[in-house]
Amino acid sequence: MNTPHRLLTALTFAGLVTTGYSQQAAPAPAPAPATPGGGLEARIVKDTAPLPNGGQVLMSYAHVAEKILPSVVTIFSSAPVKTPSVDRIPPQLREHLYRFFGLPEDFGGEEPSQPRRRGQPAPEEEEDDPRNQQRGVGSGIIITADGYIMTNNHVVADSKKIEVAVDNNGTTKTYTATVIGADPLTDVALIKIEATGLRPATLTDSSKLRVGDVVLAAGAPMELSRSVTQGIVSALGRSNEGIVGKGRVRGYEDFIQTDASINPGNSGGPLVDAMGRVVGVSTAILSRSGMNAGIGFAIPINMAMRIVEDLMDDGTVQRGFLGVLITDVTPQFAKQYGIQDQTGALITQVSADSPAEKAGIQVEDIVTSINGQKIDDSSRLRLIVSSLRPGTTVPMEILRNGKPMTLNATLEALPEEALAEVGPRGIPRSGQQQQSTTELVTGVTVQNLSPALRERYDVPKNIDGVIVTKVDPDSRAAAMGVEEGDVITHINRQPSTSAAEARTLAQGSDKTVLLRVYRKGDTMLLMVGNN
Repeated sequence: MNTPHRLLTALTFAGLVTTGYSQQAAPAPAPAPATPGGGLEARIVKDTAPLPNGGQVLMSYAHVAEKILPSVVTIFSSAPVKTPSVDRIPPQLREHLYRFFGLPEDFGGEEPSQPRRRGQPAPEEEEDDPRNQQRGVGSGIIITADGYIMTNNHVVADSKKIEVAVDNNGTTKTYTATVIGADPLTDVALIKIEATGLRPATLTDSSKLRVGDVVLAAGAPMELSRSVTQGIVSALGRSNEGIVGKGRVRGYEDFIQTDASINPGNSGGPLVDAMGRVVGVSTAILSRSGMNAGIGFAIPINMAMRIVEDLMDDGTVQRGFLGVLITDVTPQFAKQYGIQDQTGALITQVSADSPAEKAGIQVEDIVTSINGQKIDDSSRLRLIVSSLRPGTTVPMEILRNGKPMTLNATLEALPEEALAEVGPRGIPRSGQQQQSTTELVTGVTVQNLSPALRERYDVPKNIDGVIVTKVDPDSRAAAMGVEEGDVITHINRQPSTSAAEARTLAQGSDKTVLLRVYRKGDTMLLMVGNN
């Protein structure tokens, strides 16, 4: 039987998983030392010199380990765990369980001979009791000499107590840490210990990484602190892996993939290049067994530091907001628009009074570049916009009806409601069904947009099309987002002015139908099945 792969965060929980050669690097100029005080940029150590390609065969990476290990810490976290107590089992049943499993009478609390009276509350669990604590072990990266440490959010999330072990010339000292801020949507956290004279890691520009570059992972796998493994960059820009997020809200992923051995306990530790400079933060592994299988993921340090800068400022993260819904340019969309290139992000909805609307962006525009960066797919656009700060004005290259255009949009702050979890589909309104209904596609009933229906569904007079009056909740159309009250203005990019005409346009498609929909002030694109 095939065992499915599992994506696991590289964090140890009390020993249980919750989750060739290289060429000699030529000596590089010493990075500028950190400056006491001032902003974060003045306090970190950064070296962006490119990696050399030539040199002698390297027989040891000891110099890399010696450079990074003083900046790597081990993080111990603990959180209370509410576990069922045998004291909550009825005494008669408990006696049978003791006999069946051969347990001593004093196992797990009061003896069976001392039943709790009806209505008597169960004994309070001691939160400080080690038996009621979930213990986690991860790693972290010292980024300033005065005790700021970067790690993963999942290493410290929900922890009641966080301790950090720092090794200094062979002597280990443990500090209590406080969480400055954390961002579950990127899995980055910033913690602080009261210490001075620490050795911050040297950071570099992760955008200069190439597939095939040598990298090393350092941390505390399986609680074995000061461990180093070596591999290469296997791939860049891994997204849509479902590793990070909050509830049903998708996280922001742009992972470095590596075959450097990453195991439980490595979470939050550094991934460094052959010059000992941090290029990423080890985060997760793809594995069947829960142990390293040669597929590890790290957050690029550029992305992590963008989050850390915000967390250090006020403990929160500010993200840019454009105000659009987007999708990939699939083969079906490419066919509808008569284009060959399937890169870019297709605008399916523009929010009213949003930065996108103010910039002149329209539904059906295809974004090919933003702020000078090429857009390969919708995930890339979402990632870049989120990485920019509110107030930033960015040039956007788009295709509109096959013609290139450049628009400028000034981003706003991402509102909380934009991150809200997706709610249930709209509930059909009560009322008597009108006559002259037409099934547009399977599960979707439409009617001509009469004055009565305009009033009932609050449709402005300047909106023309056919109105959706019924949606089968089990249909594919419902799954793709069609709702009662939607006004379908275009079908396969052709205006739909009557229910009969709309049906004819829909029947002209093979497998899918492209709908342009007006919904409560917004216009969006929906692709639905035609069967």
